[in-house]
Amino acid sequence: MFFSKIWPTGIIEPTVYGDWKTFSYNYGIDNGLNESEAESFSEMINYFIADGPAVPKDNMYYKIQKLQFDILAAMPDIKAAFEDDEIYQVKTLFDFIFIIYNEKIYQYMKKSERLEIRLTRKQLEDFNSVPGKSKADKLETLLENYYKI
Repeated sequence: MFFSKIWPTGIIEPTVYGDWKTFSYNYGIDNGLNESEAESFSEMINYFIADGPAVPKDNMYYKIQKLQFDILAAMPDIKAAFEDDEIYQVKTLFDFIFIIYNEKIYQYMKKSERLEIRLTRKQLEDFNSVPGKSKADKLETLLENYYKI
């Protein structure tokens, strides 16, 4: 599926990095994203704000299509809120995408890794008492509570 670019790239001044992909990657790294998050973030920025190519949907770590549809769903609201200021629209979209990657990335991650551990009987009973339908859901609940996501 092809999505046309929403904003013309000429309305944003060139950055010292030379392009949006490099700028957004460095921005992500400097502001708490790990390397794979920053790479995916920069691809999304390059696609939605610059004239970058479509982001491949076969990413092994992230649900790219879900990310794209959620970003697309927010765009009309961003455009409507700041309809007279295209530069602020782009900055708001940039911030919106960054917030997804920085604060809500768990919602867009694929289960791609396997974890095998040995537990005592008591630890297993405690683990099984954690809310969740599957072991992965239980672990996610524990991680969310630990990191206060």
